[in-house]
Amino acid sequence: MRLAALTLVVLTAATGCGPGPLVRRGRVNEAMVTQVRERLVAARGLDFKRPVPTRALDPDEVSAAVGDELARTLSPEDRARAERVYTRLGLLPPGTALGPTMQRLFATQLAAFYDPRTGSLAVATSAANLGGTEMRMVSAVTGRDLLGELIVAHELTHALQDQHWGLPRDPEPGVAANTDRLLARRALLEGDATWASVATVTGGRIDDDARARIIPQLERLRGQLAASVPDVPPLLRDTLAFQYTDGTKFVDRLLARGGWAAVDRAQADPPTSSEQVLHPERYLAARRDVPTPVEVAGTRMLEREGFTLTVSDTMGEAVIRIYASAVLPPAEAARVAAGWDGDRLLAFARGDDLVVVWMTVWDTAADAVEFADAVPLMAPGALVQRRGTRVLVLLGSWPAALPAHVWAGQASR
Repeated sequence: MRLAALTLVVLTAATGCGPGPLVRRGRVNEAMVTQVRERLVAARGLDFKRPVPTRALDPDEVSAAVGDELARTLSPEDRARAERVYTRLGLLPPGTALGPTMQRLFATQLAAFYDPRTGSLAVATSAANLGGTEMRMVSAVTGRDLLGELIVAHELTHALQDQHWGLPRDPEPGVAANTDRLLARRALLEGDATWASVATVTGGRIDDDARARIIPQLERLRGQLAASVPDVPPLLRDTLAFQYTDGTKFVDRLLARGGWAAVDRAQADPPTSSEQVLHPERYLAARRDVPTPVEVAGTRMLEREGFTLTVSDTMGEAVIRIYASAVLPPAEAARVAAGWDGDRLLAFARGDDLVVVWMTVWDTAADAVEFADAVPLMAPGALVQRRGTRVLVLLGSWPAALPAHVWAGQASR
């Protein structure tokens, strides 16, 4: 992932000589990788359990690798179903092809990546061209490719995470997904890797000054992605930015609480919702604020009328915030999403007909009212019903009795 925004922060802290650039004549500089690996072990306090092979990929190979990974994690059928549902919700513009769009997003942003299936590190040959004049001057004087070191340390941290706790590998089926939980897990992984890479390059030092400079740099990531890939929908750009920006702030709170040992404990017991990442105090509380499980009953009538369940997912606070940001100022969108306590979204298809049933739960009735009032802006034409702290959203052409059946199913739980 792009880490250029952090390089100026570590310039003043980085000293000593290095083995030169990450990529030389189309090959990975193994001397640099070895040196970074040793410094990472010292900074992060974790040992590698096995070697991490490296390989260099040209731009076409990077794009192909991203495409292969997307094909493994999201089948063409699940992709088509998700496109249809997210387009109906207004989270994707009509005509968005998730596969090529996601491939373009990741392929253009990747300088390197760790592959948990092979346990190897792939470096893009284009990484040799990253960095500006200042970076080239530093490299010429010190022999250190600081951006390359950050990239390698970041991805090797993912290898450490994989070897000690395991990384997500298998895709969740479209009818039993939890996007929110997966986003939270990835945010922890990226936040850990970001701070570990900084500590590696700066000799283990993460002081208040570095924190005060790094976090604002990462806050600009959403805008940088919008400028570099403006044709990629905000849903995809902003969920990626969430993992790095909010994940880094989350891990910063862990480090302040108990150093790397606290991060290790979180890796063994990760956050289960984006709410816990956005509000670290809710994860760190003696009584952790866990999401309320939501089951949507009362939809059998749709199946009796020939509908088939195609998508079942939990959206979470982060995605709701992104959803609301399309029609509201950022601060107001954050308020609409705050107070989330759980949700479940089901989509049923019958030919060209699509019915979306989305039940959300909120901390207070006031939070529920705020969300319910915003839904008509987010999803024009939706039916919105609130009962206490729960809000039901329906989209499509549904049987008249469906809302009453769904509410009856909630009351029975």
